[in-house]
Amino acid sequence: MRRDYKRYRSHLVLFLLLLIGRTGIAGDTLINVPGTVYGRIFSNFHSELNAGDNASAFEIKRAYFGYKRQLSNYFSANVKLDIGSPEDLSEFSLIRRYAYFKNALLKYERKKLEINFGIIDMLHFKLQETYWAHRYIEKSYADAYRFGFSADLGASAEYHVTDWFSVDITLSNGEGYTRLQTDNTFKTAAGMVIYPGYNFVTRLYYDYADKSEVMSTASAFLGYKLEDRFIAGAEYHLRTNDDFTENQQRYGYSAYFSWFFVKKWQVFGRYDKVSSNTPEGEEIPWSLSDDGSKVIGGIEFTPIDNVKLALNYQDWFPYAQNESNEQYIFLNVEVKF
Repeated sequence: MRRDYKRYRSHLVLFLLLLIGRTGIAGDTLINVPGTVYGRIFSNFHSELNAGDNASAFEIKRAYFGYKRQLSNYFSANVKLDIGSPEDLSEFSLIRRYAYFKNALLKYERKKLEINFGIIDMLHFKLQETYWAHRYIEKSYADAYRFGFSADLGASAEYHVTDWFSVDITLSNGEGYTRLQTDNTFKTAAGMVIYPGYNFVTRLYYDYADKSEVMSTASAFLGYKLEDRFIAGAEYHLRTNDDFTENQQRYGYSAYFSWFFVKKWQVFGRYDKVSSNTPEGEEIPWSLSDDGSKVIGGIEFTPIDNVKLALNYQDWFPYAQNESNEQYIFLNVEVKF
């Protein structure tokens, strides 16, 4: 099984190279123009409502700083630093900030084909993130509950078969962009996006990694967008053999909306639910301490382009009976340049 999987990986890499050859690079010329510097900042002020001392704090949760440049008609490069707190640090170390390469990639784009190589954005939930549209407040579902990584070292190809149908494949380390590859395990992923009409879009996705066990993730997404008026989305995710452990499943769903009730103003809401199964012979779910549901609701104001402010309420309801819910009021700010 593992030998077949390694051969499949080799065939996939060869396929990506053939795609470039299939579209052709004839007529490509160097472009001597300056690149673009860009950045993005997520900050907030929050107050915990049910804490004994009504704990409050200012935070800079994350900052991105990058540079991108068009190298030729078909090739471009992008480097982006992610400055924040790694998820593997303890809660007592979250005040520290570390810089990682979120992106360091070469992109080939021609006609209906786009190929990325290096530290690249994963395509698992990029579409969902655009429909949630409030990344500066909370990560999208798959990212927040560890159903996948937002970026990783690898290669991806996306092909737009028609105006309403596209397919994509990805081969990555499977460790995320903050970790080095420590084994010979890779993740292979495939997805498709369909625009059936009437402002709807759907995405289906599946990934696969073989180690001590086969860990896989399947997801489905349905979105609706009425430009400058209303956005809504719903997604479901299922992870089998989580952390390469047999019979450990995680699953759940998220639903969200944004309503632009007047120019520069919108109200938004989101509901998440994440659960784990109870293994045979056990009495409680294996990941009970991380199971629960979350509610986010608020109002957003965009005073100028590239600046957003959102006053919102967030509540986490843990399923473990010995844990209490966490209630917060947030004022989130996003700045892009």
